[in-house]
Amino acid sequence: MTFKTHRFVRRAVLAALAPTAAALLPAMLAPQSAWAQDSTTATPSPEATPEQVQPGAVAESPKPENSLDVHGLYGVDFSTHYISRGLVLEDQGFIAQPYMELGFTLFEDEDAGLSKFTAFGGIWNSLHSNKTDQGLAASDPDTGEGPANLTTDIWYEFDWYVGVSFDFAKAFNLNLSYWEFISPNQGFGTSKNYQAKLSYNDAELWGDGGFALKPYGIVFIETDGKAGSGPDEGIYVELGIEPTLFTVAKEGTYPVALSLPTKVGLGFSDFYEDDEALGYVSVGLKAGVPLAFIPSQYGAWSASAGVYYYYYGDGVDDFNEGTGDGDDDIVGTVGISLSF
Repeated sequence: MTFKTHRFVRRAVLAALAPTAAALLPAMLAPQSAWAQDSTTATPSPEATPEQVQPGAVAESPKPENSLDVHGLYGVDFSTHYISRGLVLEDQGFIAQPYMELGFTLFEDEDAGLSKFTAFGGIWNSLHSNKTDQGLAASDPDTGEGPANLTTDIWYEFDWYVGVSFDFAKAFNLNLSYWEFISPNQGFGTSKNYQAKLSYNDAELWGDGGFALKPYGIVFIETDGKAGSGPDEGIYVELGIEPTLFTVAKEGTYPVALSLPTKVGLGFSDFYEDDEALGYVSVGLKAGVPLAFIPSQYGAWSASAGVYYYYYGDGVDDFNEGTGDGDDDIVGTVGISLSF
C-alpha cells in the first residue's frame, strides 16, 4: 500500500503526539569519513545513506592536503526513502538531501595523548517533491487542515548543528554536538537535542590489508520536542560497525571502496512508542569512488551509492504502518560530495 493511501493515518498519529511533534530525524549512520588523498592512497568519503549526515564528518577524518586549519565538506544525497532512526518519513517521490559542514582545527599533535581538537558546525536539509506533511504542525485542531500554498512546501527539513571533536589515544574520537531540527514547510515542530558519539578506528589491528570494523556508539538525548515516536522526550542509542570489505582497483585512478555498514537503533525513556526498546536493525552495502577527473585544486570530489535493508522493531511499528510500510524495507541511495 502506498504512502499517500495512509497519509490520513499518519496525520492522526503525529497529531496525537503533540503540537510540537517532532523533527523525526535520521539516526543517522551518516557517513563516517571523507576522501583523504595523497600521492598513493584514497579512502572512502561521506556516502549517500537513507539518513542524515553525522555532524563531525569533517573533524573525524583526514582531509586533502592544504595549508589551512579550516576544512569543509559539501554534498547532496538522493534516496528512495527518508528514514529517521527507524521512522519512515517519506518513501514516495523525489528526495534530495544537501548538506554542508566546516571544521576548524584548534589543536593538533600526533604524539600527544589528546592528538587533535576540532570545532565544527553545519547544516543539513531534506527536500521532498511530495511536500511531505506540509502545514501539519500549524494545522487547525478541529479540521486538521493546514496553511496552503507555502513557498517552502517542498522543504521538509532544515537542521543546524555545532559541536567539538577530540582525537585521543591514537585511535579514538569523541564527538559532542547540539542539534536543532526545523521544518520550513511546517511539517513538524522544532526539536532540540544533544548527541555524544564515540568512534574507534581499529585499522592498525588488522595489518596492511585495509580491513577494519570501525565500531561506534551514539547517545542522542531529546531536550525539547520529539525525534522519536514516543510521547515524551527520551534517549536514543545507536550501536554500529562499518566493516571495510575490500577496495577494487586499489592502486588505480578510480579505486572503489566497498563496506558493509551494520547498525541497531534502540530507544529508552519513551523515545519510541510504548517505551519499546528496539527501533530497527539495518545492514547495507555501499561503494565510494573518487572523481579523479576533477582537478585537485577544486577539492577532493567523490561519488557513492548504497543499498540498505531495514528491519523495523516494535518501537516504530505503529508509525510505519501509518505510512504504509511493513516490517522491513529495501532502500537505495546515490550521492556526490566535495571536501577540502
